[in-house]
Amino acid sequence: MKYLLPKIKMVSTQRRGNYFSKIDDKTPCLIAYIDIMNFSFLGFKYGYRVTNKILNIICERISRYVTKDDFLENIYADDFILILKGQLDECEKKLLKIKEEIEKPIRIDNEFIELNFRIAVIRYPFDFNDIQEAYNYVILFCKYLKKQKGPGIYFLDEFAFPILKKLRKFTNFILTKDFPKHLMPALQGIWDLNTSEVYGYEVLSRIQYDGKIYSASQFMDVLEYFKMNLKSDEIIINKALQYKLETKDQHVYFFNIIPKFFYQYVELITHIFKNFKNSIDLGQICIELTEISEFSEFEDINNTILKLKEKYGIKFAIDDFGSGYSNLNVFTTLHVDFLKIDKELIDKTINEPITGYLLKSISELSLFRNIAIIGEGIDSPFKLRLINKIGFDYGQGYYLSKPEIPTYFLTDEKDQNKGEDTNLPLYKL
Repeated sequence: MKYLLPKIKMVSTQRRGNYFSKIDDKTPCLIAYIDIMNFSFLGFKYGYRVTNKILNIICERISRYVTKDDFLENIYADDFILILKGQLDECEKKLLKIKEEIEKPIRIDNEFIELNFRIAVIRYPFDFNDIQEAYNYVILFCKYLKKQKGPGIYFLDEFAFPILKKLRKFTNFILTKDFPKHLMPALQGIWDLNTSEVYGYEVLSRIQYDGKIYSASQFMDVLEYFKMNLKSDEIIINKALQYKLETKDQHVYFFNIIPKFFYQYVELITHIFKNFKNSIDLGQICIELTEISEFSEFEDINNTILKLKEKYGIKFAIDDFGSGYSNLNVFTTLHVDFLKIDKELIDKTINEPITGYLLKSISELSLFRNIAIIGEGIDSPFKLRLINKIGFDYGQGYYLSKPEIPTYFLTDEKDQNKGEDTNLPLYKL
């Protein structure tokens, strides 16, 4: 798989571990996570060459204020972590100057590009007395801000952001050996629009935590950061397939994976399939690929899909088609069995008739490629009639059925009556 990663000339030459080893609890530092807002849109609009140039300009502007005592690191391709060492009031003044500098429009060819920045800041050793822990949490703090805040500088204040205590508590929770016991699959029906019967189930991850049951997607940033996402998915897949085996369920089970971890998932599911290949019809397993449009080339993924389909007979689907900046290359290049149309695109059809014509064309084209169309987010009878009229094969959404955890996994009567809490306190002020 080919990634288009930026080539950035960094001013800091020392490794992070070596830098941290020279910091003790008497060395005050300002740790800032600099997030360029909507940078993926710039990539979509201008392409790799321009975005790489923008990142280098931003890095050069930040570097003007970085001394040999400071540290600057490029992280997650388009973000930066800056550590300023010294008296905190002076570091804060320097950070303000840096923000002013990087917010100046960038001239690319004959166009000026304006950027907005969201900056999360932790004061060491006042917010945290361990430098590595402070580094970890400034990343999670910024992930939280992405869900809540616009551009600006945000300092972590335990009184202003009670997120800190909850975040620490959850982090400790997922790192315990009992965490797998709290993971369980929820099944949401995918309905055949011709027969009005359930064709299959999307398997969703749920976490029993702090007396309630939550969608694991709300914890995903934390799970991914601590490299627990693959392990969590392995547990969910195994539990779901064991349930399918013991209940003799003949429906198709859909499992969602993110392509940036595609080859790790291939190794994972190959191992799992070996355990179930003699007891479950693997033709009743479908792997959903989401966020696939982040990649510029699909040939490597497509070759692997074809090999897995041939070896195990499993199915593949493209998830969330029509969300963000997905493109038709996904539809025309990959040999998949299902195309799941995102709720966002279906909703647009209500007020934008041209979107309806687009979906009608996609539905008709899918016949030539033997791809079935699934409409997502069907939360009303109107939308159900709409996708029927367009020509979709299947529907999924709250109007048809909500995700449910089988009582097989809820051994406690109290758990069975608990239900789900969709508002995770981790991201709630």
